[in-house]
Amino acid sequence: MATYYVGIGGNDSNDGTSWSSRKLTLNGAEDIPVAAGDTVYVGPGTYRETLTCDVSGSSGSPISYIGDYDGSHTDSVGGVVRITGSDNDLSYARNSCIRAFKNYRTFIGFTLDSNNPNYGLIYTADYDNIGLTVERCALYSQSYCIKNANRTFSNLTVRNCYFSGFSGGISEGGTTIDNANTLIENCIFTQFAGNGHTAIVINSGGAVIRNCTFTGVNKGVSVGTLNSGQYITVNNCLFNCVYNAALNSPALGFIVEDYNNFSRVEIARQNVAVGAHSKTYFTYFDMRWFFEMVNGGSMLTPFDLASYSQLINVAGTSPTAKDIRGTAKIGAEREWGAFEYDSTLDIEAGSGGGGSVKILPLGRIGL
Repeated sequence: MATYYVGIGGNDSNDGTSWSSRKLTLNGAEDIPVAAGDTVYVGPGTYRETLTCDVSGSSGSPISYIGDYDGSHTDSVGGVVRITGSDNDLSYARNSCIRAFKNYRTFIGFTLDSNNPNYGLIYTADYDNIGLTVERCALYSQSYCIKNANRTFSNLTVRNCYFSGFSGGISEGGTTIDNANTLIENCIFTQFAGNGHTAIVINSGGAVIRNCTFTGVNKGVSVGTLNSGQYITVNNCLFNCVYNAALNSPALGFIVEDYNNFSRVEIARQNVAVGAHSKTYFTYFDMRWFFEMVNGGSMLTPFDLASYSQLINVAGTSPTAKDIRGTAKIGAEREWGAFEYDSTLDIEAGSGGGGSVKILPLGRIGL
């Protein structure tokens, strides 16, 4: 089991065995080649490539890629570790960020984005993927975030992630399998509002979805027709502002739900029995981040533009003199939307409106 390093300023002719001899690209590390049990630490920066997984790890010894957001393993500075499908932050140049056509692979701490309308950020097809783990990642997609186009996942683990996009957050297709051991927990799903699109689509039995928040989505969780005796479990989740069915099944018995809350949903359950302990309480979110912001705080919010956004300093028409924070124009133009881009903002609360309270409404996801 070896440890390798990738970072801006590296060179793929290096051996990658230390930060000083780091590889430049993700595929440069993959092609060493990596082996079961290896770990690759990736330093802050933007990686404009598709990582193609060439080899499988093994059960108990996955091959792990870790985005080093705090810099403790790479440059000692830290920052967002981004893999993008775009070469210019305007149009897409690649179908996916990661082609996960191998088993027992782990990805932690990345921002993944693409405006490709057809593929997934983490994508596999025609292959029953085993042992994929995705943790502490922020995924933004014009299409799907994690997708197995024609087959299913088994031993899939997704936790502590943020999903935003159009078509879907996690989606699998193909032949139904039993007892797939899928676990999705502590995740946020938002903006999957395309007609007919769903935050999570499961086509295999034995999945557990727990402690997730769904807000502003067309459908929350949908399941395909499972084999006799198979079902998925949904517990401890918040469904808020769901435009269609929060839980959708082709027949009774395929989704077992309990201890969930359904607030402002068009249809709470479709062919799903009501959980004995589920609620319909109005969902209240902590708004201290908002008051910290409008009272002069210096905290970055979930709605600020990223530094690589192409909407910074774009000319508008009769813009407001100040943004929602009260910040006047910085740079050539007043940004569109409610927020002026300010590179000095941090994710911790500043001195305005709330003292030194630290508010991280969506976690440390590198927005």
